[in-house]
Amino acid sequence: MTQTAIGAAALALMAGTLAQTVAARLGLPSIVLLLATGFLLGPDFFGFLDPQALAGGRETIVSLGVTIILFEGGLALDLDRLRRQQRSLLLLVTLGGAISMILGTLAARYAVGFSWSLSLLYGSLMIVTGPTVVTPLLSRLKIERRLRELLVSEGVLIDPIGAIVALVAAEWVVGHAGLLESGWLVILRLSLGAAAGFSSGMLLATTLKRNWIPDHLINPTVLGCTLAIATFASGLSAEAGLMAAVAQGVTMANRQIPGIGKLRDFKEALTLILLAFLFVTLAAGLRLEFVEALGWNALVVVGILIWVARPLSVFLATYGSDMPLRERVFAAWICPRGIVAAAVAGLFHLLLEQSGIPGGSELEALVFVTVACTVTLQGLTARPVARLLKIDFPSMLGTVIIGADAFSRKVGRLLTDLGRPVVHVDRNPALCERARAAKLVAVEGDALSLETLEAAGARYADVILALTGNNALNDLALQKARESFMAERYLGLGSDAIPDETGGRPDSVLFPGNFPGIQEASRLTRLEQLEVKDRIVTARKELLRPLRDLPFAPGEFAVALVRNGAVNLATGDLQLAAGDMLYTAGITDQLSPLDELFANTGKSRRGWSL
Repeated sequence: MTQTAIGAAALALMAGTLAQTVAARLGLPSIVLLLATGFLLGPDFFGFLDPQALAGGRETIVSLGVTIILFEGGLALDLDRLRRQQRSLLLLVTLGGAISMILGTLAARYAVGFSWSLSLLYGSLMIVTGPTVVTPLLSRLKIERRLRELLVSEGVLIDPIGAIVALVAAEWVVGHAGLLESGWLVILRLSLGAAAGFSSGMLLATTLKRNWIPDHLINPTVLGCTLAIATFASGLSAEAGLMAAVAQGVTMANRQIPGIGKLRDFKEALTLILLAFLFVTLAAGLRLEFVEALGWNALVVVGILIWVARPLSVFLATYGSDMPLRERVFAAWICPRGIVAAAVAGLFHLLLEQSGIPGGSELEALVFVTVACTVTLQGLTARPVARLLKIDFPSMLGTVIIGADAFSRKVGRLLTDLGRPVVHVDRNPALCERARAAKLVAVEGDALSLETLEAAGARYADVILALTGNNALNDLALQKARESFMAERYLGLGSDAIPDETGGRPDSVLFPGNFPGIQEASRLTRLEQLEVKDRIVTARKELLRPLRDLPFAPGEFAVALVRNGAVNLATGDLQLAAGDMLYTAGITDQLSPLDELFANTGKSRRGWSL
């Protein structure tokens, strides 16, 4: 029975999302299972999925999908952080790209015997790495932030550059452009795309800042504008739209737009769907006969790229930088090729066929072998290599606080003044602005989004604290964090914070004592009726007991405890020791049984204006 286009698309999407789910459960890179799923469903194996059913629509879908993926990657780039390592990044996307292209060309020519024209096309495709592959690989590791940002930024920026260089090389091969003209075409398309994307990004940022677009229409409006500006730029000059998508994303990400977190969440979910569809359909279209024709020499080509071109690029690009040798070695190992290389290889196949130039199928097969080998090898070895180099366990110190209402901000202020790095996460723009006005760090976004938690530094925090007024949200956010990060403690006002029938709460719950609840605590804080006292714990026997056993006054509770310079959030099972500094909160000017037990330092803080 002939497969319809809608049937093929539905099967690819269903199989892709299922592969992503299995990969997440097994702790494997999703791209590996997506490629395997596509191969198995394709005509050369079980034959359930016929990519030809999508006809010419496949190229259109791939083009639109890559545009959205690159825009989502641009949204994640922080220019302030990129400036700190701009020299290494610039060299990676220029000198590194040139090295990959030259060595890839030579390897294809002499290892598998391609013509110089086909070899040049293959080499140009090897410029790209891609955020769609690099980001999932790095999300499973706890490497230093600057190393992570360097690799992700390289992938986002080099994809449009590599795609444009490759397309110009193809036009030269088929005789549509001369050598000198080709060089100018690269510069023209990059500049045109960057200008179009920057203009569109600034216009959208201004529109969103002035609240001209209703909240429920922001995501579809931005998506439509992204595809429109990319299509417009590509209409002026082929593939300039890819650079436009990245430029628009970077521009919007760095304009302090209210609600940008929701936009990132939407694009993150859309990207996952697109990746599931694109990798399965592209892998299903690969014919095994052309892979077999390449022989083992195809692996020699891949080896040259991994073990010669990439290390040479990284070490030259980072020469003279302050990046430690271990991190440079790890960066030299990470060079997977992704969706852009595979997609453009498919376009080259069609272009060569239309021009009567043989070898398009073999070129596409070699590119897919490269993608499959690099993604599988580095996806499975990234963590062992990072641990071998001892860069997967950086020292972590910091607290991510989910919630930015009055009480949460005051807890953040206290921890900050006690020397702990703190970042608040909240989807309410007004609360985030109030946190920043109090000189606290705040990230706007959904606490259930991994991208938002990543932006807040959850991967580098030893404590993740959920303090919203929604107990169910606190539970879900902490569960999400546990599944993706490796903090030492996950604390929050979840369902277990609600007193039982006897009025008691679990021993490990936050803020032992008579905590009035987040809403009341925030109200008292706003009215400056919540007073903090710091109390020195002496060697008196009656003091050396768990916090849950202390005689708190009504509405009084423990907040934090400092021991030997280490700051701990107060939980009921925390045992007091001589020399500890205990911070308690209670209603202003209220007498407390604790006053008779502790030696107060006299540093009461009304309203927690620390």
